[in-house]
Amino acid sequence: MDAAIEIYKKIGALTKTDAGYIGITKLFLELHKLCHYTLESKDRTPLVSRIPGKQYFVFRNERKISRAINTELYIEDEEFIEKTINYIIQDQLEYTDATNITKVLYTLAISFCAVIDLSKDGDQKTPGTFFEYFSCHWFAIMLKIQPQTSIDVLNLDMKTSLTTDYIFDLGTNRPKIHMPVKTSTRERVIQVWAHQRVLDGVYGTGRFLGMLVCLSETKTNNRLLDVTEICLPDQWRLYQMFISQMYRIYYLDTPVKYIALNNIFPPIYVKPLGEFFYEASRLFEKYQ
Repeated sequence: MDAAIEIYKKIGALTKTDAGYIGITKLFLELHKLCHYTLESKDRTPLVSRIPGKQYFVFRNERKISRAINTELYIEDEEFIEKTINYIIQDQLEYTDATNITKVLYTLAISFCAVIDLSKDGDQKTPGTFFEYFSCHWFAIMLKIQPQTSIDVLNLDMKTSLTTDYIFDLGTNRPKIHMPVKTSTRERVIQVWAHQRVLDGVYGTGRFLGMLVCLSETKTNNRLLDVTEICLPDQWRLYQMFISQMYRIYYLDTPVKYIALNNIFPPIYVKPLGEFFYEASRLFEKYQ
């Protein structure tokens, strides 16, 4: 556990100066090997899934259980994981696909979260911060941009800054990407749309493109050993209509109820994170 936390801290320090550094990729792989080794010795318990079409399990030790893990997305094959990551960093995406990338990134993210779940009582901060570093890294690699974590918000009477997760500046006469990151949106998701509204109000609609990255929306009942997805699609539609517009929402474990938002008004484009790697170059073509 101590070794995993040390790697996590190294990743955090490096992310502040060069989020797309290939050395960070290697640290994520090293961290996953440690987590995979730790979890191999833990018992697995299948959960009763209340989510149509999805099956989940948890790791457990004598005192605790992990968060729910999607059986279809979780990959055991270390060689496959490393090979897929190498396709990303070597810009050889034609040798893999969005589904495999999503599975590999899900496995890397959820394994660390599971180790923390089993090791520390009620620690939501460490998995959340880890997932911020993790998501930022892949965006920085694909966009070749170092993000910032606050932006000036100016008006006539005061100068202040808005703290955000990440802002990627695509350059002169091109939009900036506002990228919030959450392991789950169940709590205070309205902040995502509210921050986007502030940016739209200060800089003009379309200058910042909101792209939310999420891990999952599962909730496990530790007593009944069942799992549900907590989704609020109607609230999201209201936020999208009346507060601001999010450009993309990416998930590693994508809720079915949110995928349906792609096809109703107002459209909210919700996709598996692996698709970002294939659409990143064309998402901003009209801004060239």
